[in-house]
Amino acid sequence: MGDMPKNALGRGLKALLPDEGFVSVSQVEEQELPQEGGVGTLPIEKIRANPFQPRKEFDETALEELKNSIIENGVIQPVTVCRDGEGYQLISGERRLRAVMLAGFRFIPAYIIEAHDDSVKLELALIENIQREDLNAIEVALALKSLTTKCNLSQEEIAQKVGKNRSTVSNFLRLLKLPLQIQDSIRNREISSGHARALINLPGEQQQVKVWKQILANQLSVRQTEALVNRMFKDQASSKPQSATSSERSSHLSDLESLLRNNLATKVRIVEKKEGKGEIHIQYFSHDDLERLLEIMRND
Repeated sequence: MGDMPKNALGRGLKALLPDEGFVSVSQVEEQELPQEGGVGTLPIEKIRANPFQPRKEFDETALEELKNSIIENGVIQPVTVCRDGEGYQLISGERRLRAVMLAGFRFIPAYIIEAHDDSVKLELALIENIQREDLNAIEVALALKSLTTKCNLSQEEIAQKVGKNRSTVSNFLRLLKLPLQIQDSIRNREISSGHARALINLPGEQQQVKVWKQILANQLSVRQTEALVNRMFKDQASSKPQSATSSERSSHLSDLESLLRNNLATKVRIVEKKEGKGEIHIQYFSHDDLERLLEIMRND
């Protein structure tokens, strides 16, 4: 065998190309560029940014670290692109593309997929990026919303395409109904999506902001936040006028209410009638909230 460098395949593109910015653009002929369905090396100047990128902010420190890693080890995972006129449109891998540019390289490994229609490009870009674990919950929610508004996909279709439960898709979309200051707090990772799901169950913006401020001030965990929200529901229920019969309700019914309230994350009231009959009142605050409750019941 020849003198292939040790561990060359494990070092990515850097091990296979010259160090001087990889190679000159003029050294790669058009017919040598990879075809659709293949992986190859593309000149960066032929790749345009993804206009549907869910991530709106890129951490400069993280980009610098990725750049240094690429200089040392090469690009391990190709970016994904599709043909766009005379060049290519980025589908996923913008952080890698930016880091490679910062490193001064002029080429990047890329996997080319077939997507000639703009709506297909949009759908592929959004779905591909939603799969990434480093997006914050609001970025995911906005990407999912784009799939509903721009690609005309139902929540059920989106769930199938992105590999998530329909209730998960619904819960992400509900986050966009929170006040903007809370959405910004999620973007900045001051609170988690778990905190946000507890806040969204509160009926009004004033209450949501009040609890959000308590989360930040007291560094409440998700479980502590859920307990606080449940206490608020109980306080609201206890503040309503009660008849003599309701005040003497059995502890068993109260325990059942608490169990249902915790499982459904919303207001639940059990009304006991004569001869062991009764009603269960489950409150919802929007059509999306109703869909969420129905999804929970279907799963159970």
